Amino acid sequence: MVDLFAITRELASIQQQLHDLPEDAREERYALHRRQDELRSIARSVPNPMDAGRSDAELLAELKALRQQMTSIEKQRIDLVMQAGSGGATTGEMGNLGGVKINKAIDSAQGLDSIKARIGVIKGILSDRGVTVPEAD
Repeated sequence: MVDLFAITRELASIQQQLHDLPEDAREERYALHRRQDELRSIARSVPNPMDAGRSDAELLAELKALRQQMTSIEKQRIDLVMQAGSGGATTGEMGNLGGVKINKAIDSAQGLDSIKARIGVIKGILSDRGVTVPEAD
């Protein structure tokens, strides 16, 4: 069982450590940021206790909205196939690497990982209740 209080305490401790570190402590900052990301990922995968009181219809509506949001984010990505065929100076491997980085930045800025995690949680709750979860549109 995941202890959200322990995760919250550790996240607070990491935040304080990041605040206290000197700017040039890159390796330490990197390690703390990685641990912070791990903890956030674990926390996102835990159902919210409030979800137990929500109806199936409410959860299905949230699932539909999250899927629409995910689709919207994915449409903002750079089409790497089109980029590679553009004939510009950024074509080839370096162009694709740049496009991949931009796509990851778009996903991160829009919170795509959190959205996907929440979708998984909702699907799990509905599945545990015996509700048939519709496929994405």
